[in-house]
Amino acid sequence: MIFSTSLFLVFFTIVFVIYWFVLGSIKDEDTRLKARIIFLLLASYYFYMSWNPIFILLILFSTVVDYFAGKKIHNSDSQKQKRLFLIISLVTNLGFLAYFKYVNFFLGTVNSISGSNFFVDVLLPVGISFYTFQSMCYTIDIYYGKMKPSKDFFEFSLYVTFFPQLVAGPIVRAIDFIPQLKVNQYLKDVNFQLAANYFLLGLVKKVVIADNIAKFSDPLFANPDQFGTLSSWVGVMSYSVQIYCDFSGYSDMAIGVAALLGFRLMENFNMPYNATDITSFWRKWHISLSSWLRDYLFIPLGGSRVSKKIFYYRNLMITMLLGGLWHGASWNFVVWGGLHGSALIIHKLYKTKYADNFKFSKFGTSLYTVGAWVLTMIFVMVTWVFFRAQTFGDAAQVLQNMFTFQESINYRIPIAFVALLGITVIGHFFGTKYYEQVEEKQKHMFSNPYLQGALFGLAIFLVLLFGSDDNQAFIYFQF
Repeated sequence: MIFSTSLFLVFFTIVFVIYWFVLGSIKDEDTRLKARIIFLLLASYYFYMSWNPIFILLILFSTVVDYFAGKKIHNSDSQKQKRLFLIISLVTNLGFLAYFKYVNFFLGTVNSISGSNFFVDVLLPVGISFYTFQSMCYTIDIYYGKMKPSKDFFEFSLYVTFFPQLVAGPIVRAIDFIPQLKVNQYLKDVNFQLAANYFLLGLVKKVVIADNIAKFSDPLFANPDQFGTLSSWVGVMSYSVQIYCDFSGYSDMAIGVAALLGFRLMENFNMPYNATDITSFWRKWHISLSSWLRDYLFIPLGGSRVSKKIFYYRNLMITMLLGGLWHGASWNFVVWGGLHGSALIIHKLYKTKYADNFKFSKFGTSLYTVGAWVLTMIFVMVTWVFFRAQTFGDAAQVLQNMFTFQESINYRIPIAFVALLGITVIGHFFGTKYYEQVEEKQKHMFSNPYLQGALFGLAIFLVLLFGSDDNQAFIYFQF
């Protein structure tokens, strides 16, 4: 069930009415709270089962294991026993993830080395990478004493399966979400304008921009040997826009849907293509994953507080390699993660040794910033080639196209590509200004009700113009 279809609109309308008006009419607050949790849990199960019903058993099994493991970790007086139940939780979650996501990758690697032909047809459950990370951080936080376990199985189950963010994030942490389930929500407290802003913005990103600019990226990666330099750059830039608008569009819609039910989800993107260095890019891109990797992988490895710098760089590289592999079972993703890990290390070395040596005038600083932004964006776009290409050979062909400077004399840059790229650039500019003003608690241009109404109308018009019920699935559903 995809957010941008009429089927989801019908589903959510029913959920919204029952949640606020039917269950909201229950007088006893404890009964109302319990009824709402169970209802949202059933709705979330139905939402997930609309893809493949059998995989709900996988979520149920992980939920049961982590719920009881969390209790055992908290109640045990023995550190050895606490560690045992944490290991049971991690092995269960990582075991499912390894089998469903990586067994074909492993067998394919073995086959290529040995010349054998082992094969297992394993269907990847949608969203497995997201809900396993959520479930794991619950038991890890309990183990380190950051939170107490939930006393209600249905409450914990809803945390694992809450449908707005279940299949593509943002990755939610129990310490942030479960306390929200303990509070009776009231319709009068819902910020409908904010929720509509998020949902419509996400819908426009997905339906108007991502799905349409994909027409210029998909042909390149389907047949890279048929493209020249300029057309390859158009395709790669198109994919850069597509993956941002597709993924951040899902996150925005998830935040908006959750807000309509009275729940807060974290921001997942903050204008990443405005970044002027790779470290800043990863603070703005897929924030829930990058912060998860920092807190549950990078820091436990030793983080930056290590005896030698080489260990710091090692921890960075391990984190990015595993972050790349998290995205998919392919050596392309490992290369993508390794390139970003290398770039992060180079940036840290530069900041440590050389950054203070450069002093510029105001004009020179601006020029330096522009140059840093261009360099960062070229690197990000080039590495997206490995992320998108089906094989390493396809990635190599696209990169060869981009840097051999050969093009058909008849090739013309599509007007639609220029328009969609322009919308994304303008959106980044105004989006940055908006966030700066919100953070500084200043009145921003979008607080004008007339402008807000005009933007709402324009968004709905564009969605109706470009939308259809056969919209492409979100890219991150495959992860």
